[in-house]
Amino acid sequence: MEVPVPEEIIRQYLFDRPGFYQIRVMGEIDERWLAYLECLEISTAPWGKYHQVTQIDGYLADQTALSGLLDLLTDLGRVILTVERIEMDEEIEETQR
Repeated sequence: MEVPVPEEIIRQYLFDRPGFYQIRVMGEIDERWLAYLECLEISTAPWGKYHQVTQIDGYLADQTALSGLLDLLTDLGRVILTVERIEMDEEIEETQR
């Protein structure tokens, strides 16, 4: 028997909704892989103590899309430095309803 989950709890989980993410990885991503990331903004610059860091910003459909992107970056041999979900004002308001 499945236990019903209160709607307030369901609204708190953001993993099944689109979200804006910022991901930083060490090094530069080869241009041939950028086609897979076409809907995301990509920049490379020094960051902190690292000389070359690629930053990837953009909306991802859900946690599955995020996981796929992180898997790709790992497969490319990139060391993942940060993964951050950036809350937008609309999302904050929606979770507080």
